[in-house]
Amino acid sequence: MTQSFPADNLELLWFCQLAGDGEFIGAAAERRPTLPYLASLVETAGEMGFGSLLTATNFHAEHDAWTASIATLARTQGAGLLIAVRPGMFNPAILAKMAATAANLFPGRVSLNIVTGSNPAENAMYGDFESHTERYERTEEFTSLVRRLLDGEVITHESPRYPMRGAYVSPLPPSPVPIYFGGHSADAQRIAARHADVYLLWGDTMQVVESRLAGMRVQQAAAGRELRCGLRCHVVVRETEAEAWAAAERMISRIDPDVRRAFVAAAGAVDSEGQRRQQELAASTSLVVEANLWAGVGLARSGVAVAIVGDPAQVTAKLRAYQHLGISTFILSGYPHLEECRRFGQLVMPLLRASAPEITSSAMVAPSVAPVT
Repeated sequence: MTQSFPADNLELLWFCQLAGDGEFIGAAAERRPTLPYLASLVETAGEMGFGSLLTATNFHAEHDAWTASIATLARTQGAGLLIAVRPGMFNPAILAKMAATAANLFPGRVSLNIVTGSNPAENAMYGDFESHTERYERTEEFTSLVRRLLDGEVITHESPRYPMRGAYVSPLPPSPVPIYFGGHSADAQRIAARHADVYLLWGDTMQVVESRLAGMRVQQAAAGRELRCGLRCHVVVRETEAEAWAAAERMISRIDPDVRRAFVAAAGAVDSEGQRRQQELAASTSLVVEANLWAGVGLARSGVAVAIVGDPAQVTAKLRAYQHLGISTFILSGYPHLEECRRFGQLVMPLLRASAPEITSSAMVAPSVAPVT
């Protein structure tokens, strides 16, 4: 039971910020991720036409992704959540049962993003001391087992990491739980091609994205499977291009020097090829790494460093250019997330719909935006 996506559809997701939120990065957060705020963010995303929202999973977020996600799903309707999970934190049989339970409680609103983990120091906080190679070996075994269990198999599996006898999930999800998986390395692409529904890349130049997708097509052919390819990036859109660039510069105008120093020190410890590439973009002589593509977010934020910046027509054109390369899923974000979600929905979504009315949206659209408290 594998999730299938129409190849010509755009799937649009927003980001569910589980840490402090605000207009400025690298500075004291203006807004905490309270449950009312998270609920408002999910309801707003659904109203704006986003089908789901991605959560992150890391030590420095204020909330645990799974706990916060289930609480938020219970308080909302409409848009779903793409919940990030790390294999080093879960047993695959238990995670499959958790995912099936969530999918039964919130039909059509639960998907999984499998995160291998990129920072050995952060991994160690959770008691995870496996090497880069070992983590990818574990991730493939974990993802395969979760997939098989959610597909209804009864599994007896002998391995040092995940031994199980007669494991199964009941009741099964009412519909397939999509699995997303990202990574820059060949190992990541191979795992995605074998086991995922959506392969995710971080935002990058058109040339690099095209190259990554070419490599992914080779892996898909070897695995004998087809899957969607998605792009994770920020977006800064305003009614004029000048206003958009001013908003981008304002976002990084209050970076605390101590925060910047700590960020640089922590970034030096990562062993992820994708994260290193994002750091390289943020360290460019010019933060404008390509037309309407800006790496300023990477000055004080881990993960994706780049943002699409411009007026509504320019942002739409950039998304369409990525789509032309083979990207059909976009996971977008902006600071602060609630206001930028609404802004994107009002300024860009009509242009996307005008040229492609088949945008994938949530099954139920919330009738109103929940209040922020």
